[in-house]
Amino acid sequence: MMRAVERALSIFDAFDAESPTLTLQGIGARIGLSKATTHRLVNSLNASGYLVRVGNHKYSLSLKFVRLAGLVRSTLTVRDIARPIMTEIADATGETIVLNTVSGNERICIEVIETPAALMHIVKPGEHVPLVHGATGKILLAYMDDKQVEKILNSSKDNKSIKRNGFFAQLKKFRKQGYSHTSGERALGVTAISVPLFSIDGSVNDCLTLSGPSIRVDPRIEEFKKIMLKAGAAVSNMLGAESPPKA
Repeated sequence: MMRAVERALSIFDAFDAESPTLTLQGIGARIGLSKATTHRLVNSLNASGYLVRVGNHKYSLSLKFVRLAGLVRSTLTVRDIARPIMTEIADATGETIVLNTVSGNERICIEVIETPAALMHIVKPGEHVPLVHGATGKILLAYMDDKQVEKILNSSKDNKSIKRNGFFAQLKKFRKQGYSHTSGERALGVTAISVPLFSIDGSVNDCLTLSGPSIRVDPRIEEFKKIMLKAGAAVSNMLGAESPPKA
């Protein structure tokens, strides 16, 4: 039963803005199932009203999804969605996990799951920090256009000391790899990994960050990167993002 549900959900995900209608063959190719299995699942979803046959042997998602979308809590926030996953990351890594959002030229901490360890990087909800330093600020900057970034740099008190070429090259690298990683940049002896959270329109206004003492985080850095990338994708998916856009 679970396998059938997963396959049905994969059919819904096969449709996107570029392909709002698909043939049976097109659906099968996108989800990696045989023609016979795809045909059986599509017929079942069509009969239950979730898919509609739209002529020329093509299918589309039905208006039933519009009704269901209307039932989603209008007050559901990124904090509501991210917190359970943040707790899972904290349990798996033993480090502090923080949710930040962009506010003008700063990023604001809106949720924290603290490590139980005695040696920790302290972050407080409501904390305001300039965007230009650290993994958190830079992953948020990485998904802004160059004009926005330049404006933020010009308003920073560290404007003159920041080397533009190296700064923009670093942001480009972070965007391409899908995460930022800094050590000792904003706080001596602290390593941080940040991942973007994509909204339904593909924009990035929030991010998740793992931070902790470098002596404890650095030996597990590759493991933590994978955990954070998986977590970022999971939250983004629940926010309605189709998939992280290519750099």
